[in-house]
Amino acid sequence: MPNWCHNKLTVVGPVADVKRFQGQAVGFCPWSEPGEEPESVVLNFHNLVPIPPDVLAAGYEAAGHDWEQEHWGCKWGACHAELADAWDGHLVYTFDTAWAPPLPFLKTLGPQWPMLRFVLTYEELGMSFQGLCKVQGEAVDDHCVTL
Repeated sequence: MPNWCHNKLTVVGPVADVKRFQGQAVGFCPWSEPGEEPESVVLNFHNLVPIPPDVLAAGYEAAGHDWEQEHWGCKWGACHAELADAWDGHLVYTFDTAWAPPLPFLKTLGPQWPMLRFVLTYEELGMSFQGLCKVQGEAVDDHCVTL
C-alpha cells in the first residue's frame, strides 16, 4: 500500500481554454480489464499525457508502471480525483497520487497548454514533505520542503 500524496491543482486561463482542458481531462483508466466497466474520472492523466499504444500493449507490469513513473511522476495517475471548484477561467482539482506529486505530468502539460497556468500544492505526510509547483508554458517553479 502506498503513502498518498495529497494534491490540489488549480488551472487558470482564458475561459475557452480552461473549458477545453476540463473536457479533455475527463476519461477512463487505460488499464481496465476486458469486460470490466471502467469508471469515468474528472482528471485522467492518460487523456492529457497519453500512454503510448506499445506500452499499453506490453501491459502495466511489463512497461506501464515504469512509463507512468517517468512521464507522470507517479503510478496510477490521479486517484480519488474531484473537481472541487470551477468558475470562469478557473478549475480546482483535488486528488491523491501514490508516493509523489505528478511533477513530470505538469511539466508536460505546460507546453501543451501555453495559455494556462497550473498551480499544484502537494503534501505527503508519511515521507514528511510538501511543496508548491507553478507551471506555465516552459516555465517551471517548484519548491519542496521537508517537514
